[in-house]
Amino acid sequence: MLEYPLDEAISLLASKLESAEKSLTSSKEDLDFLREQITIMEVNTARVHNWDVKRRRERREQLERDGLTEDGDDPKSAKAS
Repeated sequence: MLEYPLDEAISLLASKLESAEKSLTSSKEDLDFLREQITIMEVNTARVHNWDVKRRRERREQLERDGLTEDGDDPKSAKAS
């Protein structure tokens, strides 16, 4: 176990406290940045999902108008086979 003179101990603890407070501030800033990036990622993921749903719906509707199935076969000719 170490012993320090009172003045040296106070100085050491003060410097450690200052270092810890700087580290805490830096960590909080990093967390804020990450939260923002996570939110942006979630919004973009939702947009891509919604775009894909819309694209698939439009494709299915177009195929139905053309009288085709999802795999491109004509359902009328498939029944005749």
